[in-house]
Amino acid sequence: MALRPRQPASASASGAGSAGTAGLDAREIEWQLAAPDLGVVQRWLDRHTVVDHLIVQPLPLQQLHDTYLDTEDWRLFRAGFALRLREKDGHVEATLKGLRSARDDLADRREISEPLPASDPKALAHAQGPVGSRVRDVAGVKPLRTLFQVRTSRQRYAVRSRKPAADLGEIALDEARFARSNGHRRPMILTRVELEAVGSETGPLGQLAQRLRTECELHPATENKFVVGLRSASLEPPRLTDLGRKAEPVQPGIDASTGAREFAFASLRRLADEWQAHEPAARLGESPEALHALRVTGRRMDTILSLFGAYLPAALVRSRSRVKRLLDALGDVRDVDIRLETAARFRGGLPEEDRGACEPLLRQLASEREAARAALLRALDAKPARHWLDTLPAQLAPAAPATRRASAREATALAAVPDLIHTRYRKLRKCARRLNPQSSLLEYHKVRIRAKKLRYALEIVAPTYSKPAEQMLTALHKLQNTLGDQHDAGAVAQYLKRIAAHPPASFSPQTLFIMGRMAELNAREAVRLSGKVGKPWRKVHHNRWQALHSQMQALRRKAPETTDQANGGGRHARVHSKGRRKGDSKGQRKNHGELASAPGPRPHPPASGR
Repeated sequence: MALRPRQPASASASGAGSAGTAGLDAREIEWQLAAPDLGVVQRWLDRHTVVDHLIVQPLPLQQLHDTYLDTEDWRLFRAGFALRLREKDGHVEATLKGLRSARDDLADRREISEPLPASDPKALAHAQGPVGSRVRDVAGVKPLRTLFQVRTSRQRYAVRSRKPAADLGEIALDEARFARSNGHRRPMILTRVELEAVGSETGPLGQLAQRLRTECELHPATENKFVVGLRSASLEPPRLTDLGRKAEPVQPGIDASTGAREFAFASLRRLADEWQAHEPAARLGESPEALHALRVTGRRMDTILSLFGAYLPAALVRSRSRVKRLLDALGDVRDVDIRLETAARFRGGLPEEDRGACEPLLRQLASEREAARAALLRALDAKPARHWLDTLPAQLAPAAPATRRASAREATALAAVPDLIHTRYRKLRKCARRLNPQSSLLEYHKVRIRAKKLRYALEIVAPTYSKPAEQMLTALHKLQNTLGDQHDAGAVAQYLKRIAAHPPASFSPQTLFIMGRMAELNAREAVRLSGKVGKPWRKVHHNRWQALHSQMQALRRKAPETTDQANGGGRHARVHSKGRRKGDSKGQRKNHGELASAPGPRPHPPASGR
């Protein structure tokens, strides 16, 4: 089930790109060949009206006028699309073209189209189809600007099969002229041959493309028109973010002389860049990975503001409340995503005759997700949040030399970090010690939140502490995953019970019966997972924490003393070498973190997944 509120209109592949059609969401599959001399190709096509059982027929010449648009901060580009307005044969069409190809041997990209009444970006602002809605979601309050324009003279040839008779595609011989920036009077000219497939049968068209390459001495194009147009306008977009790759560290390793304030500022600068990179795809709402990436970035920002609050300007620390509001809005969408994924997975395991009973629940969840996404977009576009995000880079600009000299009197990062990490570890340990066989889901959830906070804090400084930090993070991941699965199962069960108490009118008795089965299954899973928490916690608590603590203290001893430390300590209490604070009693230190085997939690409404 698609996790987005917008449902594109049904698209016929044969109609892709035709003016005057309803909104289309399809794949564009084409071979792009560089052609220094289009005349050679045209003469070859005029001579070969039948090629390998394919019929090649000339079509009328077309004149195209394309305008490419994006926001000043490249939101559509960052979301993975190029936005084009095309005037053709008296019609105007808006198209979102995917920037990434699914294949290396040809261009296989997503293409979403919608007709417009005029070639004015204002017409796009009022469009209700799949292009207009996506552009509004991604751009938000940011206005569109023209990137470049291109005028193309296109000679076309239809390609049809003889037996059975069917349209297979179209050959386009394009001469595109790009206006240039920086006072260049002559336009940049691009000549190219494109073979676009219609439908799913691409084999014969691929063979024709190979013959054109061989007999007309063509070669695959290395750049598409969008890239050439950007170069003609002397524009350089940001690097596209790959959501599939492993997240990079927030900051590289800490140098011995790096101040705590300096480290926090540098980390926040990188996170501000990450937020700008991830926000457009999260706003688009089509990728749970994009939403997750933005949540991770926001959590890391919150961690820096909390962890290093004593070393940061008060105004910057106060902005933490804005981060938390945005994280709440992101969490609301993610909560519904989890319910949708769970319900869709449960439906897939039912017999065919029972699956229809799940449809009212799936529609209800889709409606809830649409409402949560609308609230998220309002939160992101709210004036205080937008002002803070837009001015954050200036607030985090590198300090002037005088300011750097002043900050040198403060604690170094290597001296401050051990206390900060240990504080979060102690809070996790305290919560974990309270778990017992009668603990509720809420008590387990508190342990999960503490584990998550420790993990985010440690991720920020992990490159400095190398292997001990990596091993601790691996253990924390396993603990958090177990607690997260337990929480999600319990939260779904509680949601189903709550909605069944006051069901919508569209819910039939069969739907309520299916919901009861699903709630029981998830409640049992939550109980089962509660007994699996002890093992990952012991890995966190014992050797891994001791190894990390020893490494932090060893590097701390190598850090130069600051003025505050030389005078008897800074704003944070020092942690003793055995990993405890002064004042801990022996009773408190004994058996820290021993987690009782818990066969199951007491029923208790779980807290929010955020």
